[in-house]
Amino acid sequence: MPTRPSAAAKRERQPFGRWFLGSSLYSLTLGYNTPRSFFAVAADSWPGDPVLGQRLLQAGEFAAAGSVGTVLPDSDDPPWQRPGAAPLWLDALNGFAWLRDLRDNGDPHGAMLAARLVDDWTNREWRWSPVTWKRDVLAARMVAWIRHYEWLASAADPGFAARFVFSLGRQRVHLRRVARRGMVGHEAVAVYKAMIFADLAFIRDGKHFEKSLDQTLGRLAKFVKRYVLHDGIVAERAPHLQLAVLRHLIDVRAALASAERRAPAELVAAIDRMAPMLRFFRHGDGGLSLFNGTWEGDRRLIDLVLARSGSGEVAPTMALASGFQRLSAGTSLVIADAGSPPGRGMDGIAHAGTLSFEMSAAHERLIVNCGTYPGAPRDFQHFMRYTAAHSTAVVDDVNSTEITNHGALEYRAGNVLIDRADDGGAQWLDMCHDGYRSLYGIIHRRRLWLSPDGGDLRGEDSFLGYEGRPVTVPDQRYIVRFHLHPTVKATLAQSGQAVLMRLPSGRGWRLRATGAGIGLAESIYLGEEGRVRRTEQIVLVGQVPAEGTTVKWALTRMEG
Repeated sequence: MPTRPSAAAKRERQPFGRWFLGSSLYSLTLGYNTPRSFFAVAADSWPGDPVLGQRLLQAGEFAAAGSVGTVLPDSDDPPWQRPGAAPLWLDALNGFAWLRDLRDNGDPHGAMLAARLVDDWTNREWRWSPVTWKRDVLAARMVAWIRHYEWLASAADPGFAARFVFSLGRQRVHLRRVARRGMVGHEAVAVYKAMIFADLAFIRDGKHFEKSLDQTLGRLAKFVKRYVLHDGIVAERAPHLQLAVLRHLIDVRAALASAERRAPAELVAAIDRMAPMLRFFRHGDGGLSLFNGTWEGDRRLIDLVLARSGSGEVAPTMALASGFQRLSAGTSLVIADAGSPPGRGMDGIAHAGTLSFEMSAAHERLIVNCGTYPGAPRDFQHFMRYTAAHSTAVVDDVNSTEITNHGALEYRAGNVLIDRADDGGAQWLDMCHDGYRSLYGIIHRRRLWLSPDGGDLRGEDSFLGYEGRPVTVPDQRYIVRFHLHPTVKATLAQSGQAVLMRLPSGRGWRLRATGAGIGLAESIYLGEEGRVRRTEQIVLVGQVPAEGTTVKWALTRMEG
């Protein structure tokens, strides 16, 4: 799926190329044959945040990604490339998704402020810059402008439409140039979506846009056919990207329908495959499971995306291509990552969490991964990718998949094998990976068993030599970790032989283990956007002898 970058994309990364892109000469090339007419496309119907809209309208404060800054039109301190501002804050500001916050605030002055800010951007940012014209930010801005055009124009002066169309046309030209090659993953879907929206908006201005639209639809169809795996999960294997990409595709389908055009069959098929898998990743509280850089997310938005998908198919029990597994009985739900980490080009945010699992009881989370969210402290984002930040086993404090300094993965936990069985209502998972084979000659095997009533989850974590051979580097310490949700209260009991856990509802669970020492340690939780919360983890600690070892544990619901 990764491709070589286009000439324009290469220029963005080279000093001379960046100078040229920011020059008046390049700016002139963007204005050639700019469209003069505009057709409103599928007005935005996703909910905004009225509180954030009111804050922007009344105080001129824009809050995003954990940062706040003043945003005023025609200011002596323009915000669009403000020195010292957090990069994610600038991305959110220049992406203009906040237009829906002003729109849903309900104050008629919101549209006036929005139109003035759009004009302020077009007046100040008419030249390319690496901040305001970054490819993903540019794509988000184009879609936001197009979908809010009628609302913006309703409060603007008579010349606004011409200025708006001229700027949008120039942005479209640059996006097409940098989108020819070098796009991977969810960004490619977002960029294709923006190009489709722009071509639909300008379609009445000539056949040129008809041809461009057909080409982009063909490229999107070809891309999603490969990018959305056969089981319906996106190639990055991240639940939050499952939500984002499904939302993008639903938007494209709606835009085409508004122009009385049929969506490509590959796009429709991708939506149908993705919706059940989004349900697959939801816990009992309605939020997302925390694999590969995901946070809990907005439950209302998840509900809305699923409703608009048009798919009523229930969540399956397994994802064969990506390896995720789901055990459900009574009020208990277990979601396990039993697949290999994402491949090269899709691994920029991937975590080394192979064989980790999460568990919820009814609407309460019990066992979690640490997760992360946009705007989290940089060091935390890095460390949350480690195996130790997941509810799985770690050998010698080494990640099961290496995370390189530039963020990609190397020496992935491979040969991830899965066997699944049902027996009289009970469910078995038998999984293993070889992430520690090259260093220590160790294979990590994890077996899970969930009782028919969901009140008993039993596990075995084995550390064995490859194909029955002795471990090549024995006596390495292992730790089996169970990170607890911050709302769970845990105490050691039975003279340190068990841990009792109390959920907010008052329900209790107990974890016992044999074959390893048991204890409690500190942990942190980044599963809620904008918050770093302290929590605890249960740890089972031991050593791996030459002949290998197995630790058995049981997580049992306490009646009464």
